Amino acid sequence: MTTAPEDADALAKRRATVAQLRATGLSLREIAAELGTTKDAVYRDTQALSRDTATPPDQDCRAPVAPDILAVALPAATPQSGPATPSRDTATPTATPAVPTLTVPLDPALLADLATLTRNGTSPQAAIRRALAYVAGTYRQAWEAGVYPRDTNPVIERHSYVPYRPPAPEQAHT
Repeated sequence: MTTAPEDADALAKRRATVAQLRATGLSLREIAAELGTTKDAVYRDTQALSRDTATPPDQDCRAPVAPDILAVALPAATPQSGPATPSRDTATPTATPAVPTLTVPLDPALLADLATLTRNGTSPQAAIRRALAYVAGTYRQAWEAGVYPRDTNPVIERHSYVPYRPPAPEQAHT
């Protein structure tokens, strides 16, 4: 069964709305009432959204191009640890230290922002790290300068850009 483009657009818009309403804590029934549809339709939308943001098992770590970003999900929130293996020197089991991970629901707005940050080929992980470091650094500066109390998120109003300078072309050495 194929879906007409108008139907696909309407479905995509409804699913985006469902994701936003779900993020606010509304129940399936409340969302259905607000959208004028059935709770079963809303349930199918949430299931489709979950499938759309799941990481395929065979996905590699290369940065996706912007249209493919919808298929990217953050790693599972369970610490990864390797199997205990005997140490060569002591013959006692040692475990690989657990690495904390983070799971964030990928709502349409977050996906759009992530697509923007990865448009130039940056991996999602690197883009998130850079954005988080930028905001955290700005917060620290505002708190340390006493502009905001430490229990208040500073408002970032202005940005400063360094002018782009293309790299100089390499000259052939003869």
